[in-house]
Amino acid sequence: MKKQSLFTVLNVILLLSFSSISLQGQKSADLKYNLNQGDTYSYVINIDQDVVFEANGQTMALDVQMTFESSTLVDGVTADSINLESTIDRVKMTQGIFGMQVTYDSDDPATAQNPMAAQIAQSMGMVVGKSYTQVMDLKGNVIRMDMGNLTENDDLANNLNSGAQFGLYPDYKVKVGDSWEKDIAPVKESDMKVHAKYTLTKLSGKTATIQFDGIISANTMQDMDMKMDGTQKGEMIVDVNTGWLIESTINQDIELDVEQNGQKFPATISGTINTTSAKK
Repeated sequence: MKKQSLFTVLNVILLLSFSSISLQGQKSADLKYNLNQGDTYSYVINIDQDVVFEANGQTMALDVQMTFESSTLVDGVTADSINLESTIDRVKMTQGIFGMQVTYDSDDPATAQNPMAAQIAQSMGMVVGKSYTQVMDLKGNVIRMDMGNLTENDDLANNLNSGAQFGLYPDYKVKVGDSWEKDIAPVKESDMKVHAKYTLTKLSGKTATIQFDGIISANTMQDMDMKMDGTQKGEMIVDVNTGWLIESTINQDIELDVEQNGQKFPATISGTINTTSAKK
C-alpha cells in the first residue's frame, strides 16, 4: 500500500477514536455540558493498534502506538452554546514493521532525523502548538468549527474537524439502564458513519459510567473506493456536574478493502484507545 494511503487510513481510524471519546449522567439525569468560561482541561489519548494488510501479494503487519496530548480552553459560554479552543501540545508515534521500530516525538526534535520518522513528522508534527476552535450546544452537537489556524493539510484538517471529542446526549432525562442512539458522520468527504448506542450503566457520587457500542460503515473516502465495516465497544467515566470526560477505554475491530489506482488493499485493524482528561 502506498504510504500516503496508509497514513490516510490510520488518520481515519484516529478520528474514529476521537469521535467516541466523551459523555455524562445521575439517578434520573439530564445529560448536558455545564462548563465555566476560563476553565482549561487537559487530554491524554493513548492509541495502540495492530494493522494487518495485503500489498503486492504479501501480508504485512504494522504495530502502531500513538499518544496525543492536548488542552482545551472554555473561552465562551451562553445559555445554549459553548465556545472551545483546543491546542495540540504533543504528538508521539511509534511504528513497528518488518522487525524495525521507528519513533517520532514532537517533544524530541532528534527523533525526526530518521527518514521514516520524518515522514510521520510531516503528517503529524505540523499540528503541534496550533489551535482550532469549535462551538457546540449543551448536548455536544457541534454547531461550527474553525480549522484555519491549524494546518494547510486538508486530509488532516478534515480528520481533526470531524473527530470531535464530545459525546452526543439525548434531549430527555435518563436513568441507569436507559439507552439512546445517534448517527455520527466523522469524515467530511466520505459516506462513513458510526451508528452509536450509549447506555447509562452506573451512577455513583459525582461520576457516571456509560457503555458505548458503535457500528462503523463506509464505502468511499476522498479519492478512494473502499468498504469498511467495524465495531467500537467500551465505556466512559464522566463528571456528572460538568459532563466532562474523566477516563475512557474503547476497543475497536475494523475490516476494510481499499481500492486505489486499480489496486485493492484488504486490511484488518484492531486496537484500544485509552483517554484521560482533567481540569487544569
